[in-house]
Amino acid sequence: MGAENKAGHITKGDVLEDLGFTPEEIRETEMKLAIWRPLRAEIEARGLTQAEVAGRLQIHQPDASLLLRGRLSKFSVMKLMQLAERLGLRVRLTVKPADATRHLRTPRLRTSASPVRRTKPLAAKLGARAKIAAKRV
Repeated sequence: MGAENKAGHITKGDVLEDLGFTPEEIRETEMKLAIWRPLRAEIEARGLTQAEVAGRLQIHQPDASLLLRGRLSKFSVMKLMQLAERLGLRVRLTVKPADATRHLRTPRLRTSASPVRRTKPLAAKLGARAKIAAKRV
């Protein structure tokens, strides 16, 4: 058997948790992703260039590049909400009592946008519920 047949890391179900992120950091990342995905889908649907994104969102072009590539560490949840609104999307935050089985639960964010198309860069690397599957022998 070659090295390519060995099992990779097997996750417990949440990659971010396995990487050592705190529950608060996980919640924040999930919230950012919930806003970013429809924002990115809307940008793609409109066929905007990086320069057009920067102009319409009133941000610098390097920041537009980071946004388009899913590099969200530079952006706060509030900033992403503002950017979504500048693009004509509506963001609503719902807060509910904690579930008894999982006391730290992510607030549900709803973003009105055109149909969301999956984008690979961040979802493939850092999806909130992404699972790393072990290769089967």
